Amino acid sequence: MIKNNTQAFYLEAKKSLGQNFLKDNSVIENIVDNIVFLSDKSQQKLVHEIGPGSGAITKPLLERGLKVTALEKDKRALDGLQQTLGKEYSDKLRLIETDILKFDPSVFIESEKPLCFGNIPYYITSDIMLWFCKHKQFYSHGIFMVQNEVADRLQAKHRTKDYSRISVKMQLNFTVEKLFVVPASAFVPKPKVNSAIIKLTPKDFSFPSLEKEKSFESFCALLFSARRKMLRRVLHSQLQDMDEKQRQVFWEKCALIQVFEDTRPDAISPQAILDLYFNSEQRLDL
Repeated sequence: MIKNNTQAFYLEAKKSLGQNFLKDNSVIENIVDNIVFLSDKSQQKLVHEIGPGSGAITKPLLERGLKVTALEKDKRALDGLQQTLGKEYSDKLRLIETDILKFDPSVFIESEKPLCFGNIPYYITSDIMLWFCKHKQFYSHGIFMVQNEVADRLQAKHRTKDYSRISVKMQLNFTVEKLFVVPASAFVPKPKVNSAIIKLTPKDFSFPSLEKEKSFESFCALLFSARRKMLRRVLHSQLQDMDEKQRQVFWEKCALIQVFEDTRPDAISPQAILDLYFNSEQRLDL
Protein backbone atom coordinates (compact mmCIF):
# COMPACT_ATOMS: atom_id res chain seq x y z
CA MET A 1 0.00 0.00 0.00
CA ILE A 2 1.12 3.56 -0.73
CA LYS A 3 1.75 5.75 2.25
CA ASN A 4 -0.82 8.42 3.05
CA ASN A 5 1.48 11.33 2.21
CA THR A 6 0.96 12.05 -1.49
CA GLN A 7 3.87 14.49 -1.85
CA ALA A 8 7.56 13.95 -1.27
CA PHE A 9 7.72 17.66 -0.36
CA TYR A 10 5.40 20.66 -0.49
CA LEU A 11 5.16 22.41 -3.85
CA GLU A 12 2.63 25.04 -4.75
CA ALA A 13 1.06 24.45 -8.15
CA LYS A 14 2.04 27.06 -10.72
CA LYS A 15 -0.80 27.98 -13.08
CA SER A 16 1.54 29.10 -15.86
CA LEU A 17 2.92 25.54 -16.06
CA GLY A 18 -0.52 23.94 -16.03
CA GLN A 19 0.27 22.11 -12.80
CA ASN A 20 -2.41 20.07 -11.02
CA PHE A 21 -1.06 17.73 -8.36
CA LEU A 22 -2.63 14.41 -7.43
CA LYS A 23 -3.85 14.11 -3.86
CA ASP A 24 -5.95 10.92 -4.05
CA ASN A 25 -4.02 7.91 -2.73
CA SER A 26 -6.28 5.37 -4.44
CA VAL A 27 -5.69 7.00 -7.84
CA ILE A 28 -1.94 7.15 -7.22
CA GLU A 29 -1.91 3.50 -6.22
CA ASN A 30 -3.86 2.52 -9.33
CA ILE A 31 -1.41 4.38 -11.59
CA VAL A 32 1.63 2.92 -9.87
CA ASP A 33 0.17 -0.60 -9.98
CA ASN A 34 -0.29 -0.29 -13.75
CA ILE A 35 3.27 0.96 -14.25
CA VAL A 36 4.74 -1.76 -12.04
CA PHE A 37 2.65 -4.44 -13.77
CA LEU A 38 3.96 -3.42 -17.19
CA SER A 39 7.50 -3.19 -15.84
CA ASP A 40 7.29 -6.67 -14.32
CA LYS A 41 5.71 -8.08 -17.48
CA SER A 42 8.45 -6.69 -19.71
CA GLN A 43 11.17 -7.24 -17.09
CA GLN A 44 12.18 -3.60 -17.53
CA LYS A 45 12.60 -1.44 -14.45
CA LEU A 46 13.24 1.99 -15.98
CA VAL A 47 10.72 4.84 -16.05
CA HIS A 48 10.99 8.27 -17.65
CA GLU A 49 8.59 10.53 -15.77
CA ILE A 50 7.46 13.74 -17.44
CA GLY A 51 6.83 16.54 -14.96
CA PRO A 52 7.17 14.73 -11.60
CA GLY A 53 6.24 17.88 -9.68
CA SER A 54 6.09 17.15 -5.97
CA GLY A 55 6.89 13.46 -6.43
CA ALA A 56 3.46 11.95 -5.77
CA ILE A 57 4.11 9.23 -8.38
CA THR A 58 7.91 9.34 -8.27
CA LYS A 59 8.08 8.36 -4.60
CA PRO A 60 5.98 5.15 -4.76
CA LEU A 61 7.70 4.11 -8.00
CA LEU A 62 11.05 4.30 -6.22
CA GLU A 63 9.61 2.50 -3.19
CA ARG A 64 8.51 -0.32 -5.51
CA GLY A 65 12.05 -0.75 -6.82
CA LEU A 66 11.87 1.07 -10.16
CA LYS A 67 14.56 3.44 -11.45
CA VAL A 68 13.20 6.84 -12.41
CA THR A 69 14.56 9.53 -14.71
CA ALA A 70 12.61 12.66 -13.79
CA LEU A 71 12.20 15.14 -16.68
CA GLU A 72 11.20 18.48 -15.23
CA LYS A 73 11.38 22.13 -16.34
CA ASP A 74 10.30 23.62 -12.97
CA LYS A 75 13.49 24.23 -10.99
CA ARG A 76 11.50 24.39 -7.74
CA ALA A 77 10.43 20.79 -8.30
CA LEU A 78 13.96 19.67 -9.21
CA ASP A 79 15.39 21.26 -6.07
CA GLY A 80 12.70 19.67 -3.90
CA LEU A 81 13.21 16.24 -5.43
CA GLN A 82 16.98 16.51 -5.05
CA GLN A 83 16.73 17.46 -1.37
CA THR A 84 14.28 14.67 -0.55
CA LEU A 85 14.06 11.64 -2.82
CA GLY A 86 17.45 12.39 -4.35
CA LYS A 87 19.12 11.78 -1.03
CA GLU A 88 17.14 8.67 -0.12
CA TYR A 89 17.27 7.07 -3.58
CA SER A 90 20.52 8.39 -5.04
CA ASP A 91 21.07 5.10 -6.89
CA LYS A 92 17.60 4.99 -8.44
CA LEU A 93 16.65 8.62 -9.22
CA ARG A 94 18.13 10.73 -12.01
CA LEU A 95 17.00 14.35 -12.35
CA ILE A 96 17.13 16.19 -15.68
CA GLU A 97 16.11 19.81 -16.11
CA THR A 98 14.46 19.97 -19.51
CA ASP A 99 11.47 21.03 -21.54
CA ILE A 100 10.01 17.68 -22.57
CA LEU A 101 9.28 18.93 -26.10
CA LYS A 102 13.02 19.53 -26.50
CA PHE A 103 14.12 16.31 -24.81
CA ASP A 104 15.80 13.75 -27.07
CA PRO A 105 15.69 10.27 -25.48
CA SER A 106 18.23 8.99 -28.01
CA VAL A 107 20.88 10.87 -26.01
CA PHE A 108 20.05 8.66 -23.01
CA ILE A 109 20.11 5.21 -24.55
CA GLU A 110 19.44 2.71 -21.78
CA SER A 111 20.27 -0.99 -21.47
CA GLU A 112 16.51 -1.54 -21.74
CA LYS A 113 13.61 0.47 -23.08
CA PRO A 114 12.03 2.58 -20.32
CA LEU A 115 8.33 3.12 -19.82
CA CYS A 116 7.27 6.75 -20.19
CA PHE A 117 4.79 8.23 -17.72
CA GLY A 118 3.41 11.73 -17.42
CA ASN A 119 0.65 13.70 -15.73
CA ILE A 120 0.44 16.03 -18.72
CA PRO A 121 -0.59 19.70 -18.58
CA TYR A 122 -3.78 20.01 -20.61
CA TYR A 123 -2.48 22.87 -22.76
CA ILE A 124 0.37 20.84 -24.30
CA THR A 125 -1.25 17.40 -24.48
CA SER A 126 -1.29 17.28 -28.29
CA ASP A 127 2.33 18.43 -28.47
CA ILE A 128 3.45 15.72 -26.04
CA MET A 129 1.48 13.05 -27.90
CA LEU A 130 3.27 14.08 -31.11
CA TRP A 131 6.60 14.08 -29.24
CA PHE A 132 5.92 10.54 -28.03
CA CYS A 133 5.01 9.44 -31.57
CA LYS A 134 8.32 10.80 -32.80
CA HIS A 135 10.32 8.97 -30.12
CA LYS A 136 8.21 5.84 -29.63
CA GLN A 137 11.06 3.52 -30.67
CA PHE A 138 12.88 4.38 -27.45
CA TYR A 139 10.03 3.33 -25.13
CA SER A 140 8.30 0.07 -24.21
CA HIS A 141 5.00 1.78 -23.32
CA GLY A 142 3.50 5.13 -22.49
CA ILE A 143 1.11 5.77 -19.63
CA PHE A 144 -0.28 9.30 -19.55
CA MET A 145 -2.81 11.32 -17.62
CA VAL A 146 -4.83 13.37 -20.11
CA GLN A 147 -8.15 15.16 -20.23
CA ASN A 148 -10.92 12.56 -20.36
CA GLU A 149 -12.36 13.86 -23.61
CA VAL A 150 -8.88 13.72 -25.17
CA ALA A 151 -8.58 10.08 -24.10
CA ASP A 152 -11.90 9.42 -25.85
CA ARG A 153 -10.59 11.02 -29.05
CA LEU A 154 -7.32 9.09 -28.96
CA GLN A 155 -9.08 5.71 -28.80
CA ALA A 156 -12.16 6.66 -30.85
CA LYS A 157 -13.32 4.23 -33.52
CA HIS A 158 -14.40 5.30 -36.99
CA ARG A 159 -18.09 6.11 -37.35
CA THR A 160 -18.13 7.79 -33.93
CA LYS A 161 -18.30 11.50 -33.13
CA ASP A 162 -14.92 11.52 -31.34
CA TYR A 163 -13.05 10.07 -34.34
CA SER A 164 -10.56 12.60 -35.71
CA ARG A 165 -7.13 13.11 -37.26
CA ILE A 166 -5.42 12.54 -33.91
CA SER A 167 -7.33 9.22 -33.58
CA VAL A 168 -5.89 8.11 -36.92
CA LYS A 169 -2.33 9.15 -36.11
CA MET A 170 -2.25 7.65 -32.64
CA GLN A 171 -3.92 4.36 -33.61
CA LEU A 172 -1.54 3.82 -36.52
CA ASN A 173 1.39 4.27 -34.14
CA PHE A 174 0.00 2.67 -30.96
CA THR A 175 -2.50 0.31 -29.45
CA VAL A 176 -4.49 2.84 -27.41
CA GLU A 177 -6.32 1.83 -24.24
CA LYS A 178 -8.11 4.01 -21.70
CA LEU A 179 -7.41 2.38 -18.33
CA PHE A 180 -9.63 4.44 -16.02
CA VAL A 181 -11.15 7.86 -15.39
CA VAL A 182 -9.72 10.17 -12.74
CA PRO A 183 -12.22 12.61 -11.19
CA ALA A 184 -11.36 16.28 -10.95
CA SER A 185 -11.61 16.01 -7.16
CA ALA A 186 -8.41 13.92 -7.16
CA PHE A 187 -6.30 17.02 -7.88
CA VAL A 188 -5.10 20.19 -6.21
CA PRO A 189 -5.99 22.67 -7.56
CA LYS A 190 -9.17 21.04 -8.82
CA PRO A 191 -9.51 21.29 -12.63
CA LYS A 192 -12.84 21.90 -14.33
CA VAL A 193 -12.92 18.53 -16.09
CA ASN A 194 -12.17 14.88 -15.38
CA SER A 195 -8.99 13.20 -16.54
CA ALA A 196 -8.17 9.68 -17.67
CA ILE A 197 -5.19 7.35 -17.70
CA ILE A 198 -4.30 6.01 -21.13
CA LYS A 199 -1.86 3.27 -22.09
CA LEU A 200 0.01 3.49 -25.40
CA THR A 201 1.75 0.38 -26.72
CA PRO A 202 3.98 1.22 -29.71
CA LYS A 203 3.32 -0.56 -32.99
CA ASP A 204 6.00 -1.55 -35.46
CA PHE A 205 4.94 1.12 -37.96
CA SER A 206 6.68 4.07 -39.55
CA PHE A 207 6.54 6.07 -42.76
CA PRO A 208 9.36 5.57 -45.25
CA SER A 209 10.31 9.23 -44.93
CA LEU A 210 9.42 12.44 -43.10
CA GLU A 211 8.11 13.83 -46.37
CA LYS A 212 5.67 10.94 -46.70
CA GLU A 213 4.51 11.43 -43.11
CA LYS A 214 3.85 15.14 -43.68
CA SER A 215 2.07 14.36 -46.94
CA PHE A 216 -0.12 11.81 -45.15
CA GLU A 217 -0.98 14.35 -42.45
CA SER A 218 -2.01 16.84 -45.16
CA PHE A 219 -4.17 14.10 -46.70
CA CYS A 220 -5.84 13.47 -43.32
CA ALA A 221 -6.41 17.20 -42.85
CA LEU A 222 -8.17 17.27 -46.22
CA LEU A 223 -10.37 14.29 -45.34
CA PHE A 224 -11.41 15.55 -41.91
CA SER A 225 -12.03 19.10 -43.11
CA ALA A 226 -15.21 17.62 -44.63
CA ARG A 227 -15.64 14.50 -42.52
CA ARG A 228 -19.37 14.05 -43.28
CA LYS A 229 -19.21 14.66 -47.02
CA MET A 230 -18.99 11.87 -49.57
CA LEU A 231 -15.45 11.05 -50.61
CA ARG A 232 -15.98 11.97 -54.26
CA ARG A 233 -16.84 15.52 -53.11
CA VAL A 234 -13.96 15.73 -50.63
CA LEU A 235 -11.48 14.71 -53.35
CA HIS A 236 -13.21 16.64 -56.14
CA SER A 237 -10.41 19.13 -56.81
CA GLN A 238 -7.82 16.34 -56.87
CA LEU A 239 -9.90 14.08 -59.13
CA GLN A 240 -10.92 16.68 -61.68
CA ASP A 241 -7.48 16.61 -63.32
CA MET A 242 -7.87 12.89 -64.14
CA ASP A 243 -9.48 11.57 -67.26
CA GLU A 244 -12.39 9.16 -67.01
CA LYS A 245 -10.20 6.04 -67.23
CA GLN A 246 -7.89 7.26 -64.45
CA ARG A 247 -10.85 8.01 -62.17
CA GLN A 248 -12.25 4.55 -62.84
CA VAL A 249 -8.95 2.92 -61.92
CA PHE A 250 -8.72 5.07 -58.79
CA TRP A 251 -12.16 4.05 -57.52
CA GLU A 252 -11.47 0.40 -58.36
CA LYS A 253 -8.42 0.57 -56.10
CA CYS A 254 -10.52 2.16 -53.37
CA ALA A 255 -13.12 -0.62 -53.64
CA LEU A 256 -10.43 -3.17 -52.82
CA ILE A 257 -10.16 -1.63 -49.33
CA GLN A 258 -13.95 -1.20 -49.00
CA VAL A 259 -13.87 2.53 -49.68
CA PHE A 260 -16.33 3.91 -52.23
CA GLU A 261 -17.37 7.18 -53.82
CA ASP A 262 -20.15 7.75 -51.31
CA THR A 263 -18.06 6.73 -48.26
CA ARG A 264 -17.61 9.51 -45.71
CA PRO A 265 -14.13 10.16 -44.26
CA ASP A 266 -15.23 9.59 -40.67
CA ALA A 267 -16.39 6.09 -41.64
CA ILE A 268 -12.92 5.01 -42.81
CA SER A 269 -10.67 3.16 -40.32
CA PRO A 270 -7.10 4.36 -39.69
CA GLN A 271 -5.60 1.47 -41.65
CA ALA A 272 -7.98 2.06 -44.56
CA ILE A 273 -7.09 5.76 -44.60
CA LEU A 274 -3.43 4.77 -44.77
CA ASP A 275 -4.16 2.33 -47.60
CA LEU A 276 -6.23 4.97 -49.38
CA TYR A 277 -3.33 7.40 -49.13
CA PHE A 278 -0.75 5.01 -50.55
CA ASN A 279 -3.16 3.83 -53.25
CA SER A 280 -3.91 7.38 -54.28
CA GLU A 281 -0.64 9.27 -53.88
CA GLN A 282 0.53 8.44 -57.39
CA ARG A 283 -2.79 9.55 -58.86
CA LEU A 284 -3.55 12.61 -56.72
CA ASP A 285 -1.51 15.74 -56.36
CA LEU A 286 -0.98 15.49 -52.58
